[in-house]
Amino acid sequence: MVRRQDALQGEAEAVSLDLELQERLSTLGDPVRVGSAALGLMVRRDLDMTTTCPALGMPVTEAVAQLGARLAVHPRVRQVQFRDDTGHWNTDPAYPDGLYLGVRYRSPQGHDWTLDLWFVDEPERQPDLADLRTMPPRLTGEARVAILRIKDAWADRPEYGVAVRGVDVYRSVLDDGVRTPEQFTQWLSARSHRS
Repeated sequence: MVRRQDALQGEAEAVSLDLELQERLSTLGDPVRVGSAALGLMVRRDLDMTTTCPALGMPVTEAVAQLGARLAVHPRVRQVQFRDDTGHWNTDPAYPDGLYLGVRYRSPQGHDWTLDLWFVDEPERQPDLADLRTMPPRLTGEARVAILRIKDAWADRPEYGVAVRGVDVYRSVLDDGVRTPEQFTQWLSARSHRS
């Protein structure tokens, strides 16, 4: 599992370079790789980046839409989705206003990738950036293997990524000592009874 994670990490870097993400996103703000690709916890071909912009508004919205259009004509990009989660469109008060590009990419080796690109102007309210500050010191070798094992067991389940997210796995392992997929299932059940 760790070797596969390392291989996916290398593939993620190749995707980023092929799409020139760092350069393109830097024109809009300060891009940071977040999520499993940043934490070394990859089990799927999924790359998340959050770009902190000086301020969201029409100029940034137009620039993000133009970036989406430029990515859409890349020969290995199949689809680009733009979403405005600012103002009244932001329905989750736990998250800051943001703009989103969802990109579907196929590598030269034929592997399909999902890219989630967020643009925010309140980085202190963005959970993935907070996780990047707080989780790495807590990721022991044992915790990392437990997270990879659980994520691998759940990766193909329909509820994974919807009702059950990677951050749930991280919290169960780091906060509550969960170590196996079976314990994670029990943890989820106990959590749903508390809600």
